[in-house]
Amino acid sequence: MSEYYIRQPESEDARGPFDLQRIADLVEANQADRTTLYYDEERDDWLPIIDNFEMREIVFPEKRNLALKAKESIDTVNFLDDDGTTVSVDQMLAAAEGQTEDTKHLKAKQKMAEKTAALSLPALGLMLLFITFSLVFPERHALGTLLQERDPFLLFQHPWLMIGLIDAFFMLCCFLNVTDAFPLIRVRFMFGLGYFGFLYWSWNDIPSMGAAVVASIAIYMCTASLNFFAICISVGLGIVASGTLALLAIGT
Repeated sequence: MSEYYIRQPESEDARGPFDLQRIADLVEANQADRTTLYYDEERDDWLPIIDNFEMREIVFPEKRNLALKAKESIDTVNFLDDDGTTVSVDQMLAAAEGQTEDTKHLKAKQKMAEKTAALSLPALGLMLLFITFSLVFPERHALGTLLQERDPFLLFQHPWLMIGLIDAFFMLCCFLNVTDAFPLIRVRFMFGLGYFGFLYWSWNDIPSMGAAVVASIAIYMCTASLNFFAICISVGLGIVASGTLALLAIGT
């Protein structure tokens, strides 16, 4: 049977690995509940147990009729492993808390992912703030007209303003830690890489073209990579490039 690491949403400490029956026992003992998260190695993310149908059927089963259970005989709290080695209670607890050599790497990977997210989300919000400004500032008069006339169809006459407002929404998502918006942000900046890169090139505006290309790639990397060092490089380049776009917009 598969084993999983679990943690509470408000905690950074993982416990495990536990099989599903052990997790069900923790639920019965009020040490886990429907908000508990498990680590999905395939998706490399922490997900609610309740969202996994197979796990939910075992961990949160439908109520059954009570039945008598034969008493089990337990001679010792220690048991023999497959190779005949005695496993102590301390060793079992260490494995459950991720303190053995076999489980430390997963805990380290979890901490690195959390550290990466703590850096990338506010940095993404800052980069999107600069880019939103670079798109909305040159269209500020059109924005004033739009607010006065309250006609949303005027946005279609000002595509840069429309893209800027979309980026403002993505900026709020990042500052509010809404990572579900990451796929949409990647689509937006791959589109921007081609659209704005070609547009600035056709205008012979090489500084703006370079800044737009670097900022788009940096933002894409911040939403796609879990490598801390790659995120650090992307954040540095992205803030410089997006800030350059904002400064160039002021000069227009």
